[in-house]
Amino acid sequence: MAGRKPDPRKRPQILRAATEIFSSREFHTVPVDDIAAAAGVGKGTLYLYFPTKEQLFYASILDALDVLLGELREATRDRRGEEALAAFVGGMLGFFWRRRQLVVLMHRYEHKLREPEGVEWRARRAAILALARTTIGPLRRGLSGADGALATEMLMALIRAAILNHQERDRPERVTRLVTDVFLNGIAGARVQRARRALRARSVGVRA
Repeated sequence: MAGRKPDPRKRPQILRAATEIFSSREFHTVPVDDIAAAAGVGKGTLYLYFPTKEQLFYASILDALDVLLGELREATRDRRGEEALAAFVGGMLGFFWRRRQLVVLMHRYEHKLREPEGVEWRARRAAILALARTTIGPLRRGLSGADGALATEMLMALIRAAILNHQERDRPERVTRLVTDVFLNGIAGARVQRARRALRARSVGVRA
């Protein structure tokens, strides 16, 4: 490999293929050969950019988080209050709905957030949390800074639980409403909100 110059087009090409494969299969079941084939490059070329499968996986996480952050910023732009919250939740769920395995792997490797090489992962996570805090800011109703940070982490925990535990018959739209309701109103309050919506829907049907 000595003397070979990296092609700037190859790296994103390899990352896209790796993200798709890591999003659908267990890490230990993924041969580097499969990623190279999906990327349309030789295994030697892949190793030129990513010397180990672990480094490739870590880079694919960073790339996925960059894409996610861009989509979340676009989804929440010019929205406020509950509409912004629903857009943020829906953006997170929509991104990971077909990438559940990627969430599993990120959860499994989350200890690396605390290690020196986790600095870039921490930066991406901090940016997503900052956007979440901004999104729920108008809804915090006087919460202190520390309580607001805790509320943000609780929102992220609800989203993660929804991604990891959804059933085949579930739809992101319905789960978005559920997560938003539970976060804003609690479990009991969410039931009340759903009952009110059902009642309003029936009333509209009667008037029509």
